Amino acid sequence: MFSSRENKQRLVAELNSHFAESAKLEQAINANLRGLGYGS
Repeated sequence: MFSSRENKQRLVAELNSHFAESAKLEQAINANLRGLGYGS
């Protein structure tokens, strides 16, 4: 069982991982939109 501190650390690490994945997906979406003639 995780302690409260370990649980918070694990959740923050997971959140940061999600933020990183979100940034990658945003870049891919923007690239696809540019390929379709949208955006700059």
